[in-house]
Amino acid sequence: MSIQHAPPARMGPARDYAADPRAILAVVGGTVGMALGFGALALTSVFMLPLEQAFGWSRAEVSLGYAIAAAGMAVGGLVWGRLSDRIDIRILLTIGGAGMVLALLAMAATQSLWHFYAANLVLGGFGFAVLYAPLVSAPGEWFVRNRGLAIGIVTAGGAAGQGILPYAASLLIRELDWRSAFLILGIVVLATVVLTFPHLRRPDGAVAAGQASTKAGPLQAVERAGIAVLALAAFMCCTCMGVPLVHLASFVGALCGSPQLGATSLLIAMLAGAVGRVCFGLIADRVGNLPSYALASVVQTACVLAYPLFADAVALLTLSAVFGFGFSGNMTCLILCVRETVAANRFGSALGVVMLIAWAGMAAGGYLGGLIYDLYASYGLAFVLA
Repeated sequence: MSIQHAPPARMGPARDYAADPRAILAVVGGTVGMALGFGALALTSVFMLPLEQAFGWSRAEVSLGYAIAAAGMAVGGLVWGRLSDRIDIRILLTIGGAGMVLALLAMAATQSLWHFYAANLVLGGFGFAVLYAPLVSAPGEWFVRNRGLAIGIVTAGGAAGQGILPYAASLLIRELDWRSAFLILGIVVLATVVLTFPHLRRPDGAVAAGQASTKAGPLQAVERAGIAVLALAAFMCCTCMGVPLVHLASFVGALCGSPQLGATSLLIAMLAGAVGRVCFGLIADRVGNLPSYALASVVQTACVLAYPLFADAVALLTLSAVFGFGFSGNMTCLILCVRETVAANRFGSALGVVMLIAWAGMAAGGYLGGLIYDLYASYGLAFVLA
């Protein structure tokens, strides 16, 4: 059984719409949406210390907020991904955008731990989870030959957002306070969604993937087998990346005695990740999706193992750039592998299954990183185990 080669009929529409200006707008909308979604999820890393100081919560308790958001992404993605094959994505974009804005505004009003957890659940399960499948499927359907590049650009938005939003939040926290930071971020997300999401459409006016080809149906046996293998791979690599994504800013900040340097390390990792996702999309177009996924995983794992070996600021920032370049390729290539394994009108359902397992890995890695820190007052063991 091969998950690397699918029948030509599964490779998308016969016509390539790359020259259509609407294709560019769809890619821009997907890229911005990914930046907002992944950036919002990554905010835990810079709000960890302020929340700890304000409420006396432990690192594990704050990290559990991220784990809850990731769990919401996992379960919500399974449901919303299936719906994305069947209904007008404008409905999903409206629900998801509203969910993200409301979650950030709710975090600004947090008074207790359960408030924080509830807001994170909404952020993941009724915010980004609703958006994820439309953001990656709609732009990709405009392209045939350069689908890897298109998906690479869209997912690069996620990496950039994971660096830019936490870095901006750290500046807002320093100049104002953590509540004002959440409030301003919520307003910015609202304005950005209103400006960009109206341009995110599928080609030929199709509102759901099932309208672009045949009616969506259940996954076939060969598709289920390929998706199972990809889901296992996704769990392993996401558990590994979950520790640095949630704790990198705190780890570097404590090691170098500068919270701002910690936020900078995360920014560098994510900006390098934006480049990496585009590069891995190009690599996948030339050498194949699965080999590219394997290469990205190797780079990521080597960097996570290396983090505890360094204490110098320059070395840590350099390693963060390499880590960002490597880990980012996982997301691009994983999406391309899923798209290659199933028919277009079942992509949302398949992606929901894979991302359910992937986000479970992210939740496990993020929470265990905080738990191990609370037990040993060090992130070294967490990085090695990851």
